[in-house]
Amino acid sequence: MADIPKMVSDLRRTFDTGVTRPYKWRYNQIKAVSRMVTEHEEEWVAALAVDLQKPACEAIMGEVCNVTAAAGILLKNLKSWMQHEAVSCFGLLVPASCEIRHEPYGVVLVIGPYNYPVQLTLKPLVGALSAGNCVLVKPSEMTPQTSKLLARLIPQYLDKECIKVVEGGVPETQALLAQPFDFFFFTGSHRVGKIVAVAAAEKLKPYVLELGGKNAAIVDESVESLNVVAKRLAWALSYNCGQSCVKPDYVVVLRKNSDKLKQKLVKCFNDFFGDKPIDSPDFARQINKNACLRIQKLLSDNPGEVLCGGEVVPEDRYVAPTILSETPKTSAIMQEEIFGPICSVITVDTIDEAIAYVNEMSDKPLAFYVFSSRSAVIEKCFSKVQSGGAISNDVLMAPVVPNMPFGGLGSSGDGFYQGRYSFETFSHKRSVVRKHMSFDNPACDPVVRYPPFVSSPLKQKVFRFLADNLPLFPPITMSGTLYVLFVIFLIWHLLQVYWK
Repeated sequence: MADIPKMVSDLRRTFDTGVTRPYKWRYNQIKAVSRMVTEHEEEWVAALAVDLQKPACEAIMGEVCNVTAAAGILLKNLKSWMQHEAVSCFGLLVPASCEIRHEPYGVVLVIGPYNYPVQLTLKPLVGALSAGNCVLVKPSEMTPQTSKLLARLIPQYLDKECIKVVEGGVPETQALLAQPFDFFFFTGSHRVGKIVAVAAAEKLKPYVLELGGKNAAIVDESVESLNVVAKRLAWALSYNCGQSCVKPDYVVVLRKNSDKLKQKLVKCFNDFFGDKPIDSPDFARQINKNACLRIQKLLSDNPGEVLCGGEVVPEDRYVAPTILSETPKTSAIMQEEIFGPICSVITVDTIDEAIAYVNEMSDKPLAFYVFSSRSAVIEKCFSKVQSGGAISNDVLMAPVVPNMPFGGLGSSGDGFYQGRYSFETFSHKRSVVRKHMSFDNPACDPVVRYPPFVSSPLKQKVFRFLADNLPLFPPITMSGTLYVLFVIFLIWHLLQVYWK
């Protein structure tokens, strides 16, 4: 096992030197991550093919391009985001200036998952770097080839004194969670997420948990094209062999479209992967044999009618794209996140029934989807079902929109990141007031703030009047300065006239 305590203390010493704070250092590190991904694209694709049998197109689209896009947004906007944000100043502080500074937390732990081991490890990394932190990266041990590649390339491209990598399994993760990190970022399962949250809470440190949930989709009777709906759903269900935290686990459809949607979903799988998906080069695999055995057990417990698929080959890590019909609520497959290419189609009679079903079966899922041509229906569904994110008439795409936060709610996670929200998540928003001391007069240093108070009832009245009626002064600009000087003069004049 690596000397983890020493690595963390070394990162702390490096952070304390201030080397990570300048814009140029942050920019260069983010640029280096982008170069690392693009210059070794073939190696990333090869590693993902071994770990997940991920098709090259999915590896490039879902992993490589996601990282370069995230880095590009940060590189384009970082300088402006780093600027101190001037804010209005409370009247009794005048003359003074108030600002919010985005400052790094210090030493950050990033624990990556196995389902998107490049994207979901490096996107938090560039976010942490954009905020000026030192980072220790822990790739998933379940994707050993990708983990080795991360461990080899990160020291070659990034500042070795500020960014370090620890490979390993449960013992290494436990050792890391015992260290005094300033911020914890975890992507993965609910079980481990709770462990990370406890470790962070014991140290009174902030954290982000990117988890998942029992994601749902509702299909209204008003949809214009069931063919498009079926294609988008089938793509989401089968992408990365269903190992996506935003994949819908079940679809609630109004009765009018139920039979047609089921038929079209089955047809889409056949169009995508042929009669034998196991032989298709475009279909990925589960992470390991145990994952297949877990899904096989779920399928054995009253799954409803199997319309297609249902085949599991643990030795090949294969789970067939599967459509289930009218799965009972009590079945095992409806009680937990599937994390496989399986979906139950549930028929109801009204939108209200669909909403009630989702709220009963899903506790604030990470993603929620509504297919409808009626804006009123979409808004009703969005307002009645809580989730980390929501999309109408599409699936899976929220994590790739760079200017929106991505994250969970309740059991699906805590915190968010992406684009500016990555920079803000990994930054401490420090409130700074710069008070000036060169003005020695009652307007700039009002006597009403100092004792004695009991013997001077008028002082209390004046203080309350000023507190209730003084405006917030705008940030110090030319116009703001003139405004502040005018108000100061007015207050000084009133105090001279009325203060006895």
